[in-house]
Amino acid sequence: MRRYGNDKLAVVDIARSLGMSHANVYRFFKTKSEILDAIIDEWLTKLERFVEGIAQRPASAAARIEAVVLELHRKRKQKLREDAEVFETFRRVVEVRPDAAARRREKILRVFRRLIEEGIESGEFVGVDSLKAATALKDATSLFLHPFLIPTTLHEETDARARDVVRFILAGFSAARARRVTPTKRPGSKVRL
Repeated sequence: MRRYGNDKLAVVDIARSLGMSHANVYRFFKTKSEILDAIIDEWLTKLERFVEGIAQRPASAAARIEAVVLELHRKRKQKLREDAEVFETFRRVVEVRPDAAARRREKILRVFRRLIEEGIESGEFVGVDSLKAATALKDATSLFLHPFLIPTTLHEETDARARDVVRFILAGFSAARARRVTPTKRPGSKVRL
């Protein structure tokens, strides 16, 4: 993949680099598409393990959500800087395989949703709709997580921006904020938030 990219990758090249015949490769994979599926599955498994490792930490839901966004963003920027060919291949695969892109987005969305639900259960967040909240969070952080957008900010300092986006979104359904904004009404006055 690094040497030829997805478009020019041939089973013969894979076999040659492994020191075997292309017929032997076909014993394990029927088509080049199956090989690509296996590579995508490996990438998604690594992504899931990385994100799950952060999500399992002993910290508040908000801290873990922030860590998922920041650490995944840093990891992807580092990959782009250190291994641009593989990053570009991954980006092209996402472009030509929308099913893989959808699976990647779904994994992130599930983790966000679970962490938001944990925050609701612990009283950290108010009872928001976890799916809508997770979707808003995913959409708001796409500049920092989406493979098409990461190159646009490669040479910018984005950690503080990513942190601010996460914190502003989470403040929208924070239990502390809800307690501060409880409307009060005095006789003859308008309710103010």
